[in-house]
Amino acid sequence: MNKKIITLFVITTMLFWAINFHMAKIALEYYSPMAVAAIRFFFGVIVLFPIMWVQYKSPKLPVKFSKKDWWNILLTGFFGFFLTIYFFNKGLTTTSAINSSLIIATSTILTAILAFFAMGRKLVKLQWLAIIISFLGVAIILVKGDLAQLLNLQIEEGDVYILMMAIVFSTSQIIIEKNLSHVDSIVTTSFASLAALVLFILSSLPELVSVPVPSDLAFWGSILFMGILGTGLAYAFFYKGVVELGATRSALYMNLIPLFTVLTAFPFGEVVTPIQLFGGGVIIFGLLIFGWSKRRVQTIE
Repeated sequence: MNKKIITLFVITTMLFWAINFHMAKIALEYYSPMAVAAIRFFFGVIVLFPIMWVQYKSPKLPVKFSKKDWWNILLTGFFGFFLTIYFFNKGLTTTSAINSSLIIATSTILTAILAFFAMGRKLVKLQWLAIIISFLGVAIILVKGDLAQLLNLQIEEGDVYILMMAIVFSTSQIIIEKNLSHVDSIVTTSFASLAALVLFILSSLPELVSVPVPSDLAFWGSILFMGILGTGLAYAFFYKGVVELGATRSALYMNLIPLFTVLTAFPFGEVVTPIQLFGGGVIIFGLLIFGWSKRRVQTIE
């Protein structure tokens, strides 16, 4: 597939994920984080498997996996879907969509660090400086501009969950690029999503059985958006990008999530604060330096 089309798919994913922050805030007003995730992934899986079947013109398993492949798909489902969405939903119960999107932008940096340790991918001094700058921006957001809070470890619980989300999501990208690049992304995404769905159902079963599912239009509108567009199509698009463009390059497009989140904030009643703008600016500055230094290294090589 043409890389320009794949890039467009990845950018579309960033828009869907930005809106997901607002939609999740709505859904979490009605149901628990685990129950919301279970219903969301139910619709995600319903979308993903038909896409895979249409692509391969058969409902049968399109390829034969080794035990190692299955293990890595399960790990992707655990880190890239189950833990990622668990931390995402938990975080959004106590922090803002804009805060979350700014912290998530550091996935680019986290992916590069993990690639350095797990894949031996080199980082030049300028890239390490960019990493420090970006994490300084995260620290500013975490403590709302009061660095004394950092020394006293007074950080919002929701922000910590979102930072954990960024870490486990970056881990899943490394697993895919290192161990599953030979597997079609739609296959990996479909089965990893199915594994996550099973884990979400098992985790939320008592609530799903005992607590009635909300019937409000706002709840179902947010769930359907997150399930169909923000999970099914978005993950299929993104992991196609990871395989075709590489984990680090695909993660660079996550810089767009804060921009899209801010641009879509007004209809959802989100307010952008000066500290968020300043901290976000520091993060983006670090990411721009990182992206520029990466292209410079590639040019030299």
